[in-house]
Amino acid sequence: MKKALIATAIAMATVMFCVLAVRSQEVDRQTKDVMKFKLHFAQGVLEGIATENFDLIATNAAKLKALSQQASWQIRATEEYQHLTTEFARCADSLAAAAKNKNVDAATVAYFQMTVSCTTCHKYLRNTRRADAGTPSSLPLAHRLVKGNEPNENRAN
Repeated sequence: MKKALIATAIAMATVMFCVLAVRSQEVDRQTKDVMKFKLHFAQGVLEGIATENFDLIATNAAKLKALSQQASWQIRATEEYQHLTTEFARCADSLAAAAKNKNVDAATVAYFQMTVSCTTCHKYLRNTRRADAGTPSSLPLAHRLVKGNEPNENRAN
């Protein structure tokens, strides 16, 4: 009887591990799909800037903003990640405004800021994965310079 219970417990643990592994792979696949779309839309923005095609800039900026609001985008439940997501959405809004005003220089700056936002977030995600505790890392200098923020010792790092 004791051997049967142990065998059942091991079997149940194995099944649960497999279910969690499959779920993790699904989340990873969804995240990769979102990032592929983000890259595609960002390339559309860059093409629009290079050709001064403001409709192309506006369309892709709107798609980037909408993408950042999807549930599959939300892969961390931390204040820092929410801040980074908000910053990305703000950059997409700036791109849309620049396209509406037909201002290629403003679109270029907004595109640069969006790129910094992306690389900052990706660095944050890599660092939190390495830390394995989910604690936010400090923002790199480039992000503070673009944002015009000074380091704040009261902010959780």
